[in-house]
Amino acid sequence: MGTSSARYNNIAVLLHWLIALAIIFQLGLGWRMVDEPKGAGAYALFQLHKSIGFSILFLSVFRVFWRLTHKAPELPNTMPQWEQLAAKLAHLAFYGIMLGLPLTGWLLVSASSTNIPTVLFGVVPFPHLPLIAELSTDIKYQLHELAEVSHALLAIATMGLLLLHIGAVLKHQLIVKDVVFSHMAVGAKAGWGEWRLWLILASVPVVFMSAWWYPTPKPATPAAQQSPMLTADLAPIEEDITPTPDTPVIDNPKVEAVKATEQLQAIVEEKVENTEPVIWQVNAKKSRLGFVSSWSGEQVLGEFTDWQAEIVFAENALEKSHIEVKVNLAKVTTGDSQRDEALPTADWFNAEQYPQAVFKSNKIISKGTQRYQAQGTLSLKNVTQKVNLDFVLNIKDKQAKAQGTAQLDRTVFGVGQGEWAATDSIPAMVKVTFALQATAK
Repeated sequence: MGTSSARYNNIAVLLHWLIALAIIFQLGLGWRMVDEPKGAGAYALFQLHKSIGFSILFLSVFRVFWRLTHKAPELPNTMPQWEQLAAKLAHLAFYGIMLGLPLTGWLLVSASSTNIPTVLFGVVPFPHLPLIAELSTDIKYQLHELAEVSHALLAIATMGLLLLHIGAVLKHQLIVKDVVFSHMAVGAKAGWGEWRLWLILASVPVVFMSAWWYPTPKPATPAAQQSPMLTADLAPIEEDITPTPDTPVIDNPKVEAVKATEQLQAIVEEKVENTEPVIWQVNAKKSRLGFVSSWSGEQVLGEFTDWQAEIVFAENALEKSHIEVKVNLAKVTTGDSQRDEALPTADWFNAEQYPQAVFKSNKIISKGTQRYQAQGTLSLKNVTQKVNLDFVLNIKDKQAKAQGTAQLDRTVFGVGQGEWAATDSIPAMVKVTFALQATAK
């Protein structure tokens, strides 16, 4: 322990103001998040809130270590004993809040059923509290509720303590006019004319309100979202996708009925009678395979980046036509690195044990002009189930363009284990989508 000095040393002063500003900003950000609409923006703000919270925790641990190894300046002898005791208790309370707020927040996200990953400032992945994941669902729920209440109460206590702290500083600076304020405000003089006091007081509401002025962080746009077959406007094939011979289906799925009739007539006139199916070579650069789901009400667009399709098809030889698709489950992107890393794991696709998903058609039927259904099976995670793939197809001059969807129940295939098996945050039904271009060999 060092000797006492007239003020805190520079390291202690720097830590004090950094932590103070971070806590005030956190209070404003937490308040803002209460009314923030659910979605990508709220998710990004939540990540920012966690990032600052852990920063406060790291700084506070260092601050406690520094305090234990460096003696604080003595309080003025003019302060009554009860007031000195109250000041020391207030300091202890602040240390408890500086550590308690981030720790309860850490427990809150670690015990959450949604298991949201933490990435500090969008760069550094940070783990949940150890051993929490192994607990039963009921215990985790109770811990989550306890952490949520404790976190909220600590936030309220922080605001109350801040007001008391500011009031005490004003008393010592403006009424008693002693040296207490100069302990943390280097060079400050007692009295009303001290500019540092007014600068700090003005900064408190500014920092608090900056949480509302701070622009909502925007997560990276998923690669899948850039694909035309994975847009939010993708409509059920049976309802309003009307193909045309001159306009690619995946680029313009809706056309007026009269125009469609005229163009479909042209297809009939140009059609060449084929009695044997044709082998089609898929253009991988112009084709997409993915899925559409949601998480806590926010749409999730995924895309598989490694897949192969064997297509043998002719419109007039459907009984001899065949489709087989093989998907590498380890290669999937959703625009969120933490989610992308989680999907191949045992809780989801378990790509290490079951590296491929395979769809095989056993029958292809016509559902109307240029509309088809491939009836077959999907094998995923050692489970095989019947699946129907509906698609529209436009063939012209040995070039084919197709777009289609299939509806799957992820729980049937065991995609989503443990707490992820629940369907309150992530629904059971998942829409598989594809858009492809192919050339006849």
